Amino acid sequence: MVVLLIFGLFIARSVCHTITFLDVPRWADPRIEAELRCHYAKQPLDPPLHSVKWYRGTHEIFRYTPQEYETRAFNSSGVSVTNSSCDTFACVITIKPEPGTAKYTCEVSSEGPRFAVDRKSANMTLGVLPEYEPLITGLPTFVNAGEQALVNCTSDYSLPAATIDWFVDSEPQEDPVITGETHVSGADGDGLRASWRTLHVYPDDYSTHRGFLALQCRATLPTRPPHVRSMAVRLYVASRPHISSYMLSKNNAVGKNNAIRLQNDLCLWTLLLLGRKLVPCLVK
Repeated sequence: MVVLLIFGLFIARSVCHTITFLDVPRWADPRIEAELRCHYAKQPLDPPLHSVKWYRGTHEIFRYTPQEYETRAFNSSGVSVTNSSCDTFACVITIKPEPGTAKYTCEVSSEGPRFAVDRKSANMTLGVLPEYEPLITGLPTFVNAGEQALVNCTSDYSLPAATIDWFVDSEPQEDPVITGETHVSGADGDGLRASWRTLHVYPDDYSTHRGFLALQCRATLPTRPPHVRSMAVRLYVASRPHISSYMLSKNNAVGKNNAIRLQNDLCLWTLLLLGRKLVPCLVK
């Protein structure tokens, strides 16, 4: 009895095909069909392969049954299986990706009496990453104190569109007066969209003594996990004009001397005018 029990446990653990490799693209481009691969191996005491099934979420989208030399595609979930190649070692299918993020599962089952099953899953997200880093435009050579700069950040076409955030000296700019909302363009022929956001920079609002402000634009795609790309530039701020104490005292002295000279000149001219009026009176 004990021998039969041990033998039964050994058989129970050895009657299942094992998935050795699952390849599901992490990102899927809607312009290109995605290839999903599932490799499996038969253990020495395993019965023959019964079936291989592919699922998107909880919906079965494809089935391979080697005994019947048959493959079936189920498009009820909206996924279109465009091609397949399956045998007793691997099953590869090609699909047209669907929007969003979905879990794809490969399920391998062996023949009876147990019809033991092994399965593995991986997520795939429909998305097109931007080809280039975000671009900052409108940056002036420098700004004077009391002035403002208006700069723009544009993210490349992607799917989904990127959300843009601005940072000045590593501090996020959240004030809607300083940083407006992210604008998104219309979709191109492939459904991709660009996005942009403007930043109003007032140097007087930042306490910097190094002569410039560090501006950073960060573009984030709301995928899982988020995909982030960024660009950083420097906005140079002209120093405030100032007068040294020596020059200030010198200028004050010059101004005082000029004032005294002007006052003496006025007194002299006044005396001359008065003398011109008094001379005729004395002659008479």
